[in-house]
Amino acid sequence: MVAERKAAALKQQRSVETRDALLVGAARVFARLPYAEARHRDIAAEAGVSEGSLYFHFGTKAEIANAVLAAEYERMTAVLAGLEKDSDNALDMILKLMTGLGDLISRDEIVQGGIRLSGQPSGDYLDNARDPYFEWEHFGRILIQQGIDDGSIRADVDVAGSAEFINALFVGAQVLSGLENAWASLPRRIGALIPLVVRALSS
Repeated sequence: MVAERKAAALKQQRSVETRDALLVGAARVFARLPYAEARHRDIAAEAGVSEGSLYFHFGTKAEIANAVLAAEYERMTAVLAGLEKDSDNALDMILKLMTGLGDLISRDEIVQGGIRLSGQPSGDYLDNARDPYFEWEHFGRILIQQGIDDGSIRADVDVAGSAEFINALFVGAQVLSGLENAWASLPRRIGALIPLVVRALSS
């Protein structure tokens, strides 16, 4: 009985490891190839597993694209969640969020693959692949209002306009760094933008 439980646990662990490898492999493929050109065999080869394993975990290319997008969103929102107890005020949280997301995008292959997918939505996968870009603007409005309330942001700041401004700054830096060197320069670009955001918002 104990041996059977150990065997089942080992099998489950291997299944999780295979799925994780497939997500990373798929993200790498989606980051370098258009979705329409990416093939199952490309993803399986990049992940170092058989095509049969890929089909066991993900029946279609759309399913694995959805899984990459979901993992990207989870990792990016985890940055925000981790800042809630580690920020002095709302403005500090905004700045740390920009820095944290820039660092994540520059080094996380799953996030990078998700960004590439979001730039070329297909009818095959999530129609709402671009929604997170607008959700970050929503989060920005919430944080800016919190900053006005806690005094770290000027009371006369246009909440909606400022959130759109910050979102556009970040996305612009993200796009440029993606074109320049696969996001390696994003932390530097965000660092250059931080003083502009401080001057625009600080009380």
